[in-house]
Amino acid sequence: MKESEINSYGRIRLEKLPNTRDLGGIRTIDKRSILPRRLIRSGTLFEATTGDIQILSEECRVGTVIDFRTETERKQKPDPEIPGILNIFNPILDEKTVGITMEEEEAKEKKELFSGIINHAASLGGKPESYITKLYEDLVLSDSAAKQYGRFFDLLLEADDRAVLWHCSAGKDRVGIGTALLLSALSVDRETIVKDFVLTNAYVMDGAEAVATMVRKSTGDHVLADCVRVLLTVSEEYINQAFHAIDSCYGTIDSYLTKRLGLSEEKKNLLRQKFLTAGLAE
Repeated sequence: MKESEINSYGRIRLEKLPNTRDLGGIRTIDKRSILPRRLIRSGTLFEATTGDIQILSEECRVGTVIDFRTETERKQKPDPEIPGILNIFNPILDEKTVGITMEEEEAKEKKELFSGIINHAASLGGKPESYITKLYEDLVLSDSAAKQYGRFFDLLLEADDRAVLWHCSAGKDRVGIGTALLLSALSVDRETIVKDFVLTNAYVMDGAEAVATMVRKSTGDHVLADCVRVLLTVSEEYINQAFHAIDSCYGTIDSYLTKRLGLSEEKKNLLRQKFLTAGLAE
């Protein structure tokens, strides 16, 4: 999939942050578009180099960072301190759930992380689909996630006129759903939202394949290796499952945003005024 299928800005090329992307340029149903360098999705910032930080703070003008991880994840792999940037803790899932999301929760030693991935994959009996289905349903239906995603929208509205960057660990599950909800609130069509969601694979697949290869070589178990690969990537089915859960319980995404997340029409309009072009996109 080409990045141009999503928008004219897309991936922000950084040295150590492979899945950092600007949503600028994405078109809405009413032919407006998201302003460039205002809404940025990402994976963990922990490994950001000095050059990466300079690009984010100076070229991208990031003013607010919203961290979707848990307190444990933050302690294990803290965000770098960037002068002038507000860092806000907004955990989407609780510690117990995150322990099995496979979003590269960091261990102090690589062996521990590798062992954790194998153990979790093995516990699924070669069938990760049911686990993933439950995870994505929890991300849109659980009380804790709904509360924190609702706060996410409030934080976006409270931010200054610089870019807002939100991240979890790999930037695929918690960030993927949060981004899908935001794009929905901005009146982006569902097909475009799904394309943005699966674009993550273009940037995490190499790492996932490398881990799967290590698992296969160390265990000789091809099924287990395939399971690991599934857990470390995304699929169109995941986001569609989340939307199906929303539609089944709330009828429409707009009803979900309003009734479940507390995003009123007034807030939606303010979001659109703040992050979209004023008129028709060229």
